[in-house]
Amino acid sequence: MGKNEDNWLAKYEELKAHVIETGHFFNKHHKLCNWAKYQRKRIKAGNMPEEQRVMFEALEKMRSTEHTGGRKKINKD
Repeated sequence: MGKNEDNWLAKYEELKAHVIETGHFFNKHHKLCNWAKYQRKRIKAGNMPEEQRVMFEALEKMRSTEHTGGRKKINKD
């Protein structure tokens, strides 16, 4: 395994540990939030190895769907 693959795996494991603990990715202004955004960009462009893509998409599915902040839409009925 090369240096890039080792770095990718280290960041993946760090993000995975956070998702297991909290159920969410990091909020903005965190290095792993930017890393996750870049991984999505690589997937969309088709530039990510299949093994990494499968691992990252599985990690995304581990996240909680519970709303954790920000604005909520108000129904005006």
